[in-house]
Amino acid sequence: MSGPHAPHASVAGQQWSADATLDNSAAGSPVASSAELSRSSSRATIHSVHDVAPAPAARTDVTVEILMTGLDPERMHSMYLGGASSKEGPAGGRAVERATGIADIYPDAASDSYLFTPCGFSLNGVQGDGYYTIHVTPEQHCSYASFETNIANDARFDLRDPAAIKSLVEQVVAVFGPRKVTVTVFKACAAAPAARQLAESALPLGAHPPLSVKERLAKVAQQLAADMAPPSLAPIDGYRLHDRVLYEFDHYGLRYAYYQRAD
Repeated sequence: MSGPHAPHASVAGQQWSADATLDNSAAGSPVASSAELSRSSSRATIHSVHDVAPAPAARTDVTVEILMTGLDPERMHSMYLGGASSKEGPAGGRAVERATGIADIYPDAASDSYLFTPCGFSLNGVQGDGYYTIHVTPEQHCSYASFETNIANDARFDLRDPAAIKSLVEQVVAVFGPRKVTVTVFKACAAAPAARQLAESALPLGAHPPLSVKERLAKVAQQLAADMAPPSLAPIDGYRLHDRVLYEFDHYGLRYAYYQRAD
């Protein structure tokens, strides 16, 4: 996913909410209003809940992806052979990591990087059971860089924390100086079994149900929205926020934001 527009028909899922209906502040996550919930029919809600497959009871899986275009030409000089290093391959890659500040993003990680001829850079790194990757095309007319990580054991960048995601994005952006930035945060739906159980309990009413079917289904929808919503995306220093969207899919939630440099 790249550019200023969020994904649409090409992905298997449905849009849950858009910027106009989100509280996307750094302090909290969006919650569906009662009006929004009432717009969904009972039948559609039951169908979407039963499409959710049980997820393993593992740690919360959060992945952050940062896509950047219009990279700063001066900073990209290091991504050319003869810039940070005159050696192609891993030796050049390590020199680029040190010269650009990439090595400081996850200093405790094990990385394998490569500097290409005549230009270009690629890195794969691991820390614990998480990974991060960087790929750079530095030519000015088509400059592009991507960064992706799901590292969950880093004390500085807790991917469940909006403030930590903001810090991570700003550190990555400082390496490349892009004009345009797209950030996506994916979060796996770890509470799907509990939501499924709630949905099934809404169908057999029994003799004296404490809640109506409509009320129970509303609670299911609220729980799914809360469990699947990724951390909020805060403003990035030096950039203007132009677009943000929250999507809900069967097994994960996706938060998207698009920024442009303020100058």
